[in-house]
Amino acid sequence: MRTPAETAPNRPAAAVNGLPLQVAVIGAGPSGCYAAQALRKGQPDIEIAVFDALPTPFGLVRYGIAPDHQGAKAVSRQFERLFGQPGVAFVGNVSVGTDVSLEALLENFHAVVLATGLGTDRRLGIDQDPDARVIGAGDLIRLLNSDPDARLRHRHAGPESLGSEVVILGTGNVSADVARLLSKSDLDFIASDVDDDALRAVAPNPVRTIHILGRCEPHAAKWDASMVKELAEIVGVHLNVDGVPLLGEPTASARTTVNVRFQHVPVSVRRLDGRVRVTTRRAGDSALVGHLDADTVITAIGFDPSPAQSAQFGGVEASNVFRVGGPATGRLGNLAENRKLAADAAKGVLEFLRGQEPLHRTGLVGLRDRLPASVVSFEAWQRIDGAEVRRARPDRCRTKFTTRDELLAAAAGSGALVSIPTATPEAIDTTGEVK
Repeated sequence: MRTPAETAPNRPAAAVNGLPLQVAVIGAGPSGCYAAQALRKGQPDIEIAVFDALPTPFGLVRYGIAPDHQGAKAVSRQFERLFGQPGVAFVGNVSVGTDVSLEALLENFHAVVLATGLGTDRRLGIDQDPDARVIGAGDLIRLLNSDPDARLRHRHAGPESLGSEVVILGTGNVSADVARLLSKSDLDFIASDVDDDALRAVAPNPVRTIHILGRCEPHAAKWDASMVKELAEIVGVHLNVDGVPLLGEPTASARTTVNVRFQHVPVSVRRLDGRVRVTTRRAGDSALVGHLDADTVITAIGFDPSPAQSAQFGGVEASNVFRVGGPATGRLGNLAENRKLAADAAKGVLEFLRGQEPLHRTGLVGLRDRLPASVVSFEAWQRIDGAEVRRARPDRCRTKFTTRDELLAAAAGSGALVSIPTATPEAIDTTGEVK
């Protein structure tokens, strides 16, 4: 009986001496994982190593999807099945370009897929006072998702309160995510994995007033209608669109008022009397100028490659280097878009490999002596996963570790975990296993 690999359609030639083809994927987020899935579907005996600079897989699924949207985060289960397959390796806590060079990957793999995402909130590109309190929506969501590298976590004073009045610039799903997270009560976060300490730091109480400004007309807003409906239906939230209540007049006093204003184009952001003033003009009429004062401005206008990503991969052009997700499109799409784009990219990789003379590549084995000692395997990730679930606070599905040291200790099954305040020492022995 022939194996599935032998019966796969359009099967490319195996490499030298019957050894499998080797592909490296840089980035273990949804685009990288979907690409690996599609490669295995098209060529079941292909071997894939998925690298990530973080000790944890799943990228934006873990750190970008809002912590109260556990249904969307559940896609990680199918990625876990991917990494459970022989021939697919997770190589975590390895920064390509720092810990191991891209050239080393090109020497040891037949093809390299760049799935590094877009790591920086897009700048406004308008007159902006450097002292004005402006933060990116991506930075905020990563903080609330316990990303150990979240920039807001590493500020000198740590995360700070956003205040009682906030302006959000942008009318996409990320904007709706931020408004929802800042307007919820503690009860609304039941069964989430929100970072409670970070949430209490930035919003000790639900934000009282949230202004969402969009430069487009209402019909052109990028957010899904379901996202706006979800925000409007939070108990205690009163949502107005251009001054009109979305769900009619509230029957009770509002805990949080959300005012959505379309066709407001930001012109400048200035610090004024300890607050932030956003000056806008009416779209299509530059003479109509308005001002809006708040404690914090949050930008939700898209993402760009981080400086490190641009420096390491921006100019890379080679026939066996492929891009998927943000590096290919310049935007972070939803999971359905990521899956389709990844399938297209995988098709391109396989077509490339079919047209090549078979060359011997050793894959991950050839890098063993070049990788740092602190590499996190998928098995080690499973120890992190189990430890986070065991240490979950009441009414949370997990409590994530927020530093690399904690993550690496959990990956090793280290008894150092018992020193973490939110861990339960009685439940974890010195090997990291449940007693």
